[in-house]
Amino acid sequence: MSLQNSASASHRSNHPFAVELGIITALLIGVYLWRELVREALTAVFGTPPVIGGMFFSALVSGGVLLLGLIVFTGAYAMFRDIDIGLRLPSRNDATLAGIAVLVPVVCVAVTKLVGTVTDVPYNSLTKTSVAADAPVLPVLLIAGLGLIVGVPALVVICQVLIQGSFEQVVSASAAIVLTTAMTGFVMVSNTGGLATVPELGKLIGAVVFTLSLGVAVYANERVDRSWLRYLGVAPVLLVTAIIILSGIAEIETIAGGLYAATQLAVLGVAAYTYDETESLFVPALAYASLLLANRTVVFVFEAGMQNW
Repeated sequence: MSLQNSASASHRSNHPFAVELGIITALLIGVYLWRELVREALTAVFGTPPVIGGMFFSALVSGGVLLLGLIVFTGAYAMFRDIDIGLRLPSRNDATLAGIAVLVPVVCVAVTKLVGTVTDVPYNSLTKTSVAADAPVLPVLLIAGLGLIVGVPALVVICQVLIQGSFEQVVSASAAIVLTTAMTGFVMVSNTGGLATVPELGKLIGAVVFTLSLGVAVYANERVDRSWLRYLGVAPVLLVTAIIILSGIAEIETIAGGLYAATQLAVLGVAAYTYDETESLFVPALAYASLLLANRTVVFVFEAGMQNW
C-alpha cells in the first residue's frame, strides 16, 4: 500500500474515533461539572456540611439530585445520537449472562480477600472503607443501600450509555466493548478504591491530555506531508499511553492489590459484554451491584473495627 493510500485509510479509521473520543471526554467533563454544581448548590442552601435532617438523608438528597440530572442529560443525549439505551428486562435466554454478571464480581472479591489474608493485606486497605466494630446493622445497610441506589444507575448510565453507546457509533460492537473497558478502567476507577460514581478530576485531566495527543497524531497523519513528521506526531499519544499504563502499574504494591485492580477491570468488561449481548441495562447493573455488595460484605463481616490505610 502506498503512503498516500495508507494515509487515506488511516483518515477513514482514526478520524471518526478521535472525534468520538473527544465527544465522550466532553460528556464526562459535563458529568463532573454537574456533580460539582449540585454540591455547591446544596452547600449554599443548607450549609457546610449540608444539614437536611441527618447525614444519610443529606447524602440521599444530594445523590438523588445528581442522578436525576444525569438521567435527564443522558436521555436527551441518547435521543440526539439515536442510541438505544436498553431499558428492557433481560429475556430468559439472558439468564446465563445475568448469572455471570453476578458471579464474576463475587468470585473475584473472594479470591482477592483470600490472597490478601494469606499475604497479610487487609481488604479494607484496598477498598479504603471501614466499619466500626460495634456498628449497628441498620446504618450499615442504609449506607450500602444508598451506594446501590445512586452508584449503580450512575455507573450504567455513564459506562454503558455515554461511553459504550458513543463508541458503538463509530466502531464495531466487539471493539466498543474493548474500548469501553479500557476507558472506564481508567476514568471510573477511583484513586481511593473501587469504582467512582463520577469521574475524578485527575482522571479527567488524563483523558483530556490523551484525547488532545490523539488529535495531534491524527492531524499530523492527515495534514503533514513528511513521513518523519507524521511519526513524530504519534509520539505524544504513545508517551501519554505509556505514562497512564506505567502509573497504573506503579500503584499496585501487592499481589492482592493487583487482583483488586483486575477485579474492577473484569467487572467493567463483564458489564460492557453483557450489555452488548443482552441490550439491557439491567444486566450490567447486576454486575456493579454485585461488586458493591461483595466489597461491603467483606469489610463488614470479616474486617469490622479495622482501618489499615
